[in-house]
Amino acid sequence: MRTLSILLAALLIFSSAGYGAQTAETPQVAKIRAQVQKRGTGEKSKVKVTLGNGITVKGYISKIEETSFEVSGSKTGQVTPVSYTDVQKIQGPGLSTGAKVAIGVGIGLGVVAVVFGIACAESQFCR
Repeated sequence: MRTLSILLAALLIFSSAGYGAQTAETPQVAKIRAQVQKRGTGEKSKVKVTLGNGITVKGYISKIEETSFEVSGSKTGQVTPVSYTDVQKIQGPGLSTGAKVAIGVGIGLGVVAVVFGIACAESQFCR
């Protein structure tokens, strides 16, 4: 009887340790999960999800679960379940902040070049 009790206790300890190992997640999965949670659900939470196999899914987040989330196509209405472990990259619609800054800097440099060209053409310093 005592041996059976010890055996059952050991079995419970080892089985619970196994479940703990299954719930451990990588930093990438935690980052993706946080981004999805931050965006929330609904038609205003549009995303472009790139999966590890190269497939891109576009739409809005319609459902968030513990191990996955669902993306519904804005035009088609097709629901695609996406596992957090399958996601390579997730981004919102439109340009990134870096792209917007680069466009702004380019426009600024263009304006400076035009102003310098006009000033140089009207003065005798550049001739």
